Amino acid sequence: MTTQIRHIANRFFRSGLLLLLGGCCLAGCNRSPLGAGEGTLSLAFERNEELTVKGAVSAAATDAGYALDIVNEAGDTVAHYNDHRTVASIRLAEGIYTVHAADNGKNGSGERFGRPRYGGRQTVTVVAGRNTPVLMTCKLINVKVKVEEFEQAIRDNFTEYSLTIKPTWEYTGRDTLTFTQAEVDAGQEGWINQTERGRFVLIFRAINRQEPDRRQVYVRTIADAEGADFYRFRVRMNPVGSVSDGGAMFRLSVRTDAAEYEFPLELKEETRPVPVVTRADGGNVREPIMTNVDVRAGNARLDISAAAGIRRLRIRHEDAAVLLTYGLPGMITLGGGNDAATDEAQRTEVRGIVAWEPGSMVGRTKTWVDFSELINTAKGKEGEHAGRLLPEGLYPVELEIYDDDNQMVKQRIVLSVARDFSTDGALASELVNGVPGVGAKYAYVRAKWLGAAQPTGLGFEYRPAGAGDGAWVTVQGATVSVDAAAKSFVGLLTGLTPSTRYEFRPIGDGLVPGSVGTFMTGEYTETADLNFGFDDWTQNKKNWYPSKTASHVYWATGNEGVTTLKDANSTPTSDVAVGGSGKQAARLESFIDLKALGIGVGHAAGNLFIGTFATNMNDMRNSPKFGRPFAGRPLYLEGYFKYISKKIVKAGGDSGSTAHPDLVGKDDQCQIYISLEHWGTASSRPLSYNMASLDHPSVLGFAELHTVGEMNMNDYVHFVLPVQYDPAKIDTQVDHIVIVATSSRWGGDFCGSEGCVLFVDEFKLGWELPIPASDWVQPAD
Repeated sequence: MTTQIRHIANRFFRSGLLLLLGGCCLAGCNRSPLGAGEGTLSLAFERNEELTVKGAVSAAATDAGYALDIVNEAGDTVAHYNDHRTVASIRLAEGIYTVHAADNGKNGSGERFGRPRYGGRQTVTVVAGRNTPVLMTCKLINVKVKVEEFEQAIRDNFTEYSLTIKPTWEYTGRDTLTFTQAEVDAGQEGWINQTERGRFVLIFRAINRQEPDRRQVYVRTIADAEGADFYRFRVRMNPVGSVSDGGAMFRLSVRTDAAEYEFPLELKEETRPVPVVTRADGGNVREPIMTNVDVRAGNARLDISAAAGIRRLRIRHEDAAVLLTYGLPGMITLGGGNDAATDEAQRTEVRGIVAWEPGSMVGRTKTWVDFSELINTAKGKEGEHAGRLLPEGLYPVELEIYDDDNQMVKQRIVLSVARDFSTDGALASELVNGVPGVGAKYAYVRAKWLGAAQPTGLGFEYRPAGAGDGAWVTVQGATVSVDAAAKSFVGLLTGLTPSTRYEFRPIGDGLVPGSVGTFMTGEYTETADLNFGFDDWTQNKKNWYPSKTASHVYWATGNEGVTTLKDANSTPTSDVAVGGSGKQAARLESFIDLKALGIGVGHAAGNLFIGTFATNMNDMRNSPKFGRPFAGRPLYLEGYFKYISKKIVKAGGDSGSTAHPDLVGKDDQCQIYISLEHWGTASSRPLSYNMASLDHPSVLGFAELHTVGEMNMNDYVHFVLPVQYDPAKIDTQVDHIVIVATSSRWGGDFCGSEGCVLFVDEFKLGWELPIPASDWVQPAD
């Protein structure tokens, strides 16, 4: 059996499902232009259901969609998508990535024996400024199983018996497969999701007719299963055992097209564990074993434990481009058919590359293999690598251990020549603590440490791109948050200049700084000359304009809609929140009974807003035109307000608006809101006069203040409105801003009171963190 273990499974996959990564779905995707050094992957999907099965029927392919993971060269997952069908395009920094796909098929309530699952991976190079098409073939990733027979002696001597198949002994999931005689008679087939190490277990349970109170349990581990394998089992009595007690052992027969092999089913308490590979440095064996590209002091020793004793150990790799030139053969076989002299002769051939414990491997229960010299000191022997240390990169190597219980374990390790850190990038496409990850004057950046232990002093250095070594600014301590489980940390960089490219790199105590990443800060709109303090007003006859000229330069009011027959209701006042020479504020008052005066509506709220106003007698609601061009994502709107409320007497409903009869008699409410919007190529606001909401596709960020209940404020109160941004629209650029202040919250529907007054002063947009505290606490409705 030393050379036959790989043949126990029947290969039956030939083609499969095709996942096409190409440019055909890119059109119509609403994304911002690519940044410098970025390219895209875009997704399309087609399915090829051809399947060749030897000795079994074809299985239908899944249609549940694929989960996608995009992994960079450092082994870090830079993007995850639950369903590839929801992804139009993927924006990535220039570099080499591996795309992993696994279908989302789940067993239904009527699928006790599983279903075929598909997945695949492909390496792709992303080029800046280009969309990269990639074709992936998604193959079967789970294993097909069938129990063909319980031998007649078992049927004669046992009242109950079954063979259970599941990933591990401890597994309790619903996709455990149990074959009884009924399933065997029905020709039942099943699908098992083996573990990542390629294992699953077989558990035979039986009750002897002579001992009905005693259940006998036997187990066997299949240790090298791979996707698309087909296992066919028969359970037989051990011919040397006693029929009365069921035999000291049952035997498991595994059949392929070519031959049939037998293995003992062993008592559960006597089963010896499969071989285990661990790292001498204490790290996770599934994570890269790293040496720093500058320091070269990595520990790449692997400890191997085999309770049943090692029969054969193999070292394999498929990296002919690099590892072969550094002297590591594609395969080294220790033990097996070799004698000790053969093993020692191979040691001489790879001296200074890889080492293992002296003497024969055969029969050892503990031993080791060490690749430290390969990653730290070995130099290339030919070609472009001649005389050079192993270059920066990831180098997969596989250990194959075959023990005396006929159990085989394959452990894939990755040798890494890298920095102490993996530099992820700035978090431009996500929200962090509720705010955009990159703003005009700040940025959140992320990195990971690659060693086993968490370094101390984690942080970042940053500088304007191209500045000298003396320009680095250090960020550590409270401005850095650490996720120990993910081995990642995020830093907040503040005091940045808008629309500027910056460089950053991760740092830690006693470690070499990581590679340099770059990002561009967000856009910024200066408001110093836009009358956000409401100090500039101009009067023309009855009308007041919040500007230095008698026009709607930036801010507007609804005065022109009421001054034909009444005085303006949005006016300047010397009652200000912040005193000083020439200081003014805005006073906004609600009027009623305008319909009787010929205006056509029964209520006019005092208002002040960014936009323009032109009276539309046919549709009074459409008189204000909200919004002005704007760039950037401010974090908050702050200012001062004072409000005196009155009882609502007009239900509204004029000029085609909504009536609110349930509000009559209740306290009117003032309202202040900010809306950051994307109009695209539209020449006017997609929302028109409607209230902004994050539910509308054109609204990217929103914040609102309104009062509740009776208000009679004698003094101004400071407020801060943090803008809430929609994470699903974070890559869409803000191109317009709307700010509205009104003395009647439902004034747009011409509903409100007579004589309620709102004072507002000293508005300001905030672009930096932290967001200041507010004296005003938003009341609940």
